[in-house]
Amino acid sequence: MKNICVALIIAAGCVLPSMAQHRHGPGRQQNPNDMMAKMKEEAAAYYAGADTADYGVRYRFKYKFNKEHDLGYEEDRVVLVRPEVTLDMSYEGIGETRWRQAHPDSQGGDMSLAYHLTPSYYFYYPESGRSVKTYRIIAEEFLLNDSTGETNKWNITSEKKRIGDYECRKATLDKDGRRWTAWFTNDLPHKAAPRTLTGLPGVVLEVSDADGEVRWLFNGIVENLPDSKLYVKFPDKFTTVPAADFPKIVKLFGRSSNSTIQDSGIMDKYPGHYPEKYRPSTGIDGLNIDNPIER
Repeated sequence: MKNICVALIIAAGCVLPSMAQHRHGPGRQQNPNDMMAKMKEEAAAYYAGADTADYGVRYRFKYKFNKEHDLGYEEDRVVLVRPEVTLDMSYEGIGETRWRQAHPDSQGGDMSLAYHLTPSYYFYYPESGRSVKTYRIIAEEFLLNDSTGETNKWNITSEKKRIGDYECRKATLDKDGRRWTAWFTNDLPHKAAPRTLTGLPGVVLEVSDADGEVRWLFNGIVENLPDSKLYVKFPDKFTTVPAADFPKIVKLFGRSSNSTIQDSGIMDKYPGHYPEKYRPSTGIDGLNIDNPIER
């Protein structure tokens, strides 16, 4: 495993950092039919035995990451919902797969996607209050946090508004150096919220800090489809790479080009991982941040 870690660092360190803050979608083109066949095969193997979410809540995440230069970032996220657990993750893999299934002969991409992907995963267990954050680099799973007992102390108000087809109530919270306002609904089953903004008695459809610098905006309900299930899969195992090395590894990969990582051959060492061998080079870890989400 140490050799793998070294190989990852070398592969990333041999390229020049990308200074562009807004990245583009898929690079090298593949035969669409071959791509779909491989995706289905890998999905069946990777998700064998995994639980299926009842539904998902899709968000457009908007973040002013650099105040000095007024730079913003957007990403498509989804919270997958089951009664006993929720999972906040990137929506890009789901969205791209579904778009490919609907457009098998197209060489383009889904223009509703931001094509920014941060491979962070936030598991939340409402009954126990357990929160787990994991992160995937290629196919190495990192356990970043596993805690129980911390409860957000929301102030639920009587103010209401409609978001889409759902009646929502307003709640506020002081957390991580920001004042948050959330709008949650009881028109959907179970409890769910993005990131660590959990603890409300319903499903959060919109949340923003007081300055409007960090926002999750409701972008529709995601349903299970016959050929595209919404799986909630906890990692089978975690890397033995020391947690202290994670910031260095993620920084190197976050500022390296996708094409160079692909050409290095590192990706081929991990066959059979679906939906993607994630790398953070299109996510927030490649950004020059002077305005962290958690202050």
